Amino acid sequence: MPERMLPRPGPNHRLLILLIILSSCVVVLGIFRLQGLLLLLPIAAVALFVMTRRPDLSETLALRSSIALSAEDIEDVILEFDHFASGTDADAIADRTLSRPALLDLDCPDGDIAAFHHQYATARRFLGRLDARLANPDLDVAQLEALLQVTDLRALEIKEAWLASRRAAQRLGPNY
Repeated sequence: MPERMLPRPGPNHRLLILLIILSSCVVVLGIFRLQGLLLLLPIAAVALFVMTRRPDLSETLALRSSIALSAEDIEDVILEFDHFASGTDADAIADRTLSRPALLDLDCPDGDIAAFHHQYATARRFLGRLDARLANPDLDVAQLEALLQVTDLRALEIKEAWLASRRAAQRLGPNY
């Protein structure tokens, strides 16, 4: 995943832009003198505004909220399994003891159930890393789009694995 993330231009890139602007200002000031000074003041103000402003702020906020929604989909599946595994209501107890006991067996030979347990473990790790990744305020649009794509894919995979493992455990029954 990190190889898909493009780095944001660092302080060296900004310093280079600032040097180009300053050298251009000196040249214009040397050629036009007072008129150059009058030209440079609004140009410098606009350049400063452009360098400090993030034009894609609304898009990054939208992408961050979409990533949060996909992460909630992953959390929903994790919570469903946790409720299945340790819920104290009658339906959860009946489901895990009478209908689908194989779903709790980490060493179950069924491929769908093993795949779900793998997806479950990786999803928990992914959510822990996702929060740390989203804490970085310097993520740009391309990085957030890549992160959204990965989060959507993981949400889809764990949901499909959860449904397939429930069907497989139901098929195996209580005496697998």
